[in-house]
Amino acid sequence: MKDTFAQLIRLGLIIVALAFVLYWVDAAWFAPRRLPACVQSELPQGRVCLETVRQQWQDRVVWVDARSESDFEINHLMFNDNRMFPIRPGAQRQQLIDAAAERLMTAGDKGECIVVFCTGDCTSSEEIAAELRELQLTEAPIYVLEGGWDVLRAAGMVNFQ
Repeated sequence: MKDTFAQLIRLGLIIVALAFVLYWVDAAWFAPRRLPACVQSELPQGRVCLETVRQQWQDRVVWVDARSESDFEINHLMFNDNRMFPIRPGAQRQQLIDAAAERLMTAGDKGECIVVFCTGDCTSSEEIAAELRELQLTEAPIYVLEGGWDVLRAAGMVNFQ
């Protein structure tokens, strides 16, 4: 009986130690890469969660990539139709807006929304979205994607070249 109790204590200690090791591995390795949950009701006006986009508009989205040209060249979203446009700050901004203008103007008529994104720590998406709203090219709602490129990559929407 004493041996059985001692074995149960050892087994319990091993399980507790293993649980601590797994917790540490998760906290050190996986947690920093895990994206926080996006709650639409907690976001400021003009920002949107990817899940909300998927639920409300399914495939009726025009994407605007506000990342740098070098980031865009490395990897970007790929669609069979004209649903993705790079518009970024810089010298070519107006040319890029002009190239996308006709498509953006028809988005509202098609029941689409426009979602602007950049990398997680950039402000380009806010700037581009504000400019598109000011230009009043479309009746379509214009949003900034919460979490930006990281959310799209985690959702498997990225095409690596």
